[in-house]
Amino acid sequence: MKNSLIKALTFFIASLFASCSYNSIEEILFRTTEDPFYDVLQTDSLSLENTVYLTWQEDEGSDCFYLMKAEDKKNLVFECIYEGTETEFTDSDILTDHRYVYRLDKKRGDKLFKGNTYSYGYGCQCRKDMYEDNDTEEKASFLEYDLICSLPCVQYVTEGILHTDTDWFYVTVPPRRTAEILLSQKGLTNTSTGTATQLMFQEKGKTSENVKEKTALGISNTSNETKNFYFKIYPDTTNLFTSQGSSTVIEYTVSLSQIINYKL
Repeated sequence: MKNSLIKALTFFIASLFASCSYNSIEEILFRTTEDPFYDVLQTDSLSLENTVYLTWQEDEGSDCFYLMKAEDKKNLVFECIYEGTETEFTDSDILTDHRYVYRLDKKRGDKLFKGNTYSYGYGCQCRKDMYEDNDTEEKASFLEYDLICSLPCVQYVTEGILHTDTDWFYVTVPPRRTAEILLSQKGLTNTSTGTATQLMFQEKGKTSENVKEKTALGISNTSNETKNFYFKIYPDTTNLFTSQGSSTVIEYTVSLSQIINYKL
């Protein structure tokens, strides 16, 4: 009986090697027994006009990925736009100013694991500006001449999600001097000096303030050594959206106007 069992096992292993590649055998023998994990899709709506790039992680516990998409409305109706084993997808079926909600489902055997987190994308006719990714202080852009920038802003109906951009910059200021920063927003109806824009300015460590068109913002170095000073620009969302579920792009120019003597 024991010999018969050994012969049967030997025959099974030999048949397995004869019918499968080494990689296939390894996958069968050593594949994880864990269920697929819940993943959050990474989306990029600003690398190409009216295109959303989506990526996600590999998952040894999943046999197949299902990328689900719905228009951003009160009642979400999802449809599958990709089914397979790849970990990226380019969604080109995008309309300008339309917003979309994505979800990643997975399958193992006959069991479907529906994603429990949404990701978001939208149709935009412009790309991210050349100074991205400067969304954090650590990645701040150096300001020494005029920089033309943009701040995409999207408000979704789903979950009341608000996506806005933040741009960080730094300026080098000599000792006992003040750097004067000017900001100008494109598309304002009234472009006279002192007109309120839809931009906020905040020097690191100080209070934020609304930006006035063509009105100097001073960054002062009161020390006796040259230093870098950091500041950020972000949207003033107070009156940015007229209703829930809309998008806009604020285009602006930030300039180092001049370096002047520091005055007490």
